[in-house]
Amino acid sequence: MSNQLDITNVITISLSAAQTGLGEYNVNNLAIFTGETPETSFGDLGYKIYKAPKEVGVDFGTNSVTYKMALSVFAQTPNILNGDGYLVIIPFADESGIPETLAEAISRADSLVQFFGILSTRDYDAVEVGAAAAVVQTLNKMLFVVSNDAADIAAAGSFHDIAEAKYDKTRCLAYLSATTEPAKVMAAAYAGRALSTAFEGSNTTSTMHLKDLVGVTADPTMTQTQLNLCQDCGADAYVNIAGVAKTFTSGANGYFDQVYNRCWFLGALEVAGFNALAKVSTKVPQTEPGMTILKGAYRLVCDRAVRNGYVAPGAWNSADRFGDVEAMLRNIEEVGYYIYSLPVNQQAQTEREARKAPLIQIAIKEAGAIHSSNVLVYINA
Repeated sequence: MSNQLDITNVITISLSAAQTGLGEYNVNNLAIFTGETPETSFGDLGYKIYKAPKEVGVDFGTNSVTYKMALSVFAQTPNILNGDGYLVIIPFADESGIPETLAEAISRADSLVQFFGILSTRDYDAVEVGAAAAVVQTLNKMLFVVSNDAADIAAAGSFHDIAEAKYDKTRCLAYLSATTEPAKVMAAAYAGRALSTAFEGSNTTSTMHLKDLVGVTADPTMTQTQLNLCQDCGADAYVNIAGVAKTFTSGANGYFDQVYNRCWFLGALEVAGFNALAKVSTKVPQTEPGMTILKGAYRLVCDRAVRNGYVAPGAWNSADRFGDVEAMLRNIEEVGYYIYSLPVNQQAQTEREARKAPLIQIAIKEAGAIHSSNVLVYINA
């Protein structure tokens, strides 16, 4: 009997597994930083993730502010679960009897667990709020700060300081209740409703203007004068309009949805660009076909932004122009965005040697939202 030689002398087959990439950046995850001490059931990780409020009551007690805020988050329709989000509760650290500040807690927890929205059970002065807002402004996150003190919405108040500093990732909320607890519950309801967009869907982006907050009554003392002050300092409120409780928003520090959608868009582009480079089994070449692959990943994000309603076709009113200007204006008017990259053969040699992609520029037209209307009626008798 002759020897049997292996088939690999003729045919060689190798299996190449798909490369791993990053998951979607979730802007629906909400953190509550709490100064209340949890039960041992909370665990020792330094945080705990929740998809419903019941377990929060077990860990902190049903009379705790933490539980009442969690209950308010999940009571909203829709809420953070709508975008596959979760609630994470993070106790403040206490070093040698000195509790950490909110800014310190945010910085510490950033590498501990993923979260986007930020609430707190504590009361803060203007200095600590300003420090936290400065930290959040450098991150792809949003901070929700609530006050029941009318001084904060006054002309020299802390909310004006945040708006003047251009800390648009901090959402200031005014709820002029007699005590701070109802204000914190209102803030939790606002954040639960606000961080509810399912960005993968169609026409899912929303504005917080004139929305209902489940389980929250309208601000019991808010006057027209105070509402005007809220408009001036960029604070959102929950007020009684013609007998109906509704949120009333301000754009003095950017409208919530405008900032929120931009944060999602930034995170989605980062993940798309990373995965375009990381999930290929060979490489993305430094050629025009290679750039087509990379820009194609960004284009999918732009298409998603059009589909969910963040971006829409329209006239480009900015003085900024790049690439083929005629093509740029036409694309924005027809599809809502334009993507351009510097030709590979025009790239600096030093950048090519560093294996950088040529600069990619993206222009998008935000769809915005209608918040009010004026009507002029002509009558002929």
